Amino acid sequence: MFGQHFYNKHIRNTVIAFGTVFNSVNIKRLDSSGNPLQNIRVPLSYAPKEKMLVRLEQQEDLRGDDSKVAITLPRMSFEITGYSYDATRKLNKNQKITKVTTNADTTKMNNQYMPVPYNVNFSLNVYTANSDDGLQILEQILPYFQPDYTVTMIESTTMDTKRDIPFILNNVDYEDSYTGSLTSLRRIIYTLQFTAKVYLYGPISTSAI
Repeated sequence: MFGQHFYNKHIRNTVIAFGTVFNSVNIKRLDSSGNPLQNIRVPLSYAPKEKMLVRLEQQEDLRGDDSKVAITLPRMSFEITGYSYDATRKLNKNQKITKVTTNADTTKMNNQYMPVPYNVNFSLNVYTANSDDGLQILEQILPYFQPDYTVTMIESTTMDTKRDIPFILNNVDYEDSYTGSLTSLRRIIYTLQFTAKVYLYGPISTSAI
């Protein structure tokens, strides 16, 4: 059992799917007459929250054009925060998924045991320097989660399996803090906690039909 190498990339593909969902968030800045000044696509990266906060604190001017600015706002980051087994979605562990091999030899069949249900927890952090930017980003995300948003993923090309993976929004935390004087640095952070209900598969074996 242990020692047999296999890698189905299910967690990796779940991370990619989660990032893709939030990769096209835009904000618009208007002048006093309501005319558009800027249309900004909010950058998204995979990074721990603590790392982003350290970079934010390295330079006071977060919105200037100085090339020495450590990080510009608005920006978003996400990371995996934990895994947990989900007994409510448990399947019969002795049942197998089978599929005839895709090569010329049609006398062989691929076999794989039923997957194991796990919950993968994600944290999405939104960093802005003013309230309106944060509210624009938040209102482009929250209406799609009631409380889940489902993404169809190809789990295995070998076994030709697809599954709808729900991303569930658990809660939203809000932090508005100042460093130094009230005019020097403002940092608004929204932290959104998600749960992805995924299935993890074991190795694929081959047997005769």
